[in-house]
Amino acid sequence: METNNKKNNPIVGFLLINKPKGTNSFRCIAQIRRILKQKKLKVGYAGTLDPFATGLMIVGIGRDATKALHAITWWNKKYKASAKLGELTDTLDVTGKIIDTNDSIVTEEDLKKAIKSLGDKYEQTPPIYSALKHKGVPLYQLARHKGKTEEDLKDILKKKSRMIKLNSITLLEFNPPYFAIEADVSHGTYIRTLMNDIARIAGSCATTHTLERLSVGQLNLDNVIGLDDLKTPEDITKNLLNVEEFIGKYFSEEDFSN
Repeated sequence: METNNKKNNPIVGFLLINKPKGTNSFRCIAQIRRILKQKKLKVGYAGTLDPFATGLMIVGIGRDATKALHAITWWNKKYKASAKLGELTDTLDVTGKIIDTNDSIVTEEDLKKAIKSLGDKYEQTPPIYSALKHKGVPLYQLARHKGKTEEDLKDILKKKSRMIKLNSITLLEFNPPYFAIEADVSHGTYIRTLMNDIARIAGSCATTHTLERLSVGQLNLDNVIGLDDLKTPEDITKNLLNVEEFIGKYFSEEDFSN
């Protein structure tokens, strides 16, 4: 991959942001664009985070950086999440409408057994309220389309099912009806779905209340900057990671084969 940073455009590199709760990934990028005041400058990110989620977001600024974002999306990711048992929303998270409840008693041992039963990989069906696309249309738009029946949506989701890898899952806390986990997972894993799948195997259902991305590949929250701390172009440039150094340090040959 070429990494020729042009001298007349020093705003090129990677930015590690701690995404705040309540805004989506696209708006984070839009805010960075407004700060830089360069409409033609390419700015992108690797891996979407839901509006209610927080944590590590890798932003690429400039052509050389944005070209590398596709490879970064394939890196393993680690999350910390909490969910409420016995309650299910249409979005599988706290922002949705309750569509089901379950009074079954779930114990800590039930959750541990459910996590263990998943093994190191399982076939996961993505949530209908997601940015995943069907024939070029995001699934969340199809979910709101009055012409689509529940059976139509189920058929679409079934076709979107994928095998995901679970490198590790640890039950961090169990304080009924809430439980929390830390999970190291492969590209394409939906934590909202994982939380409900664990609860479902344990005999209940669950809605994710909090979600934080702790790491992407070798990168973690140690060197991130808050979005609200970026107020001027200088705030951005002084926190940029050099493209060549970044690729040399964090990329492997496998990254260029995806």
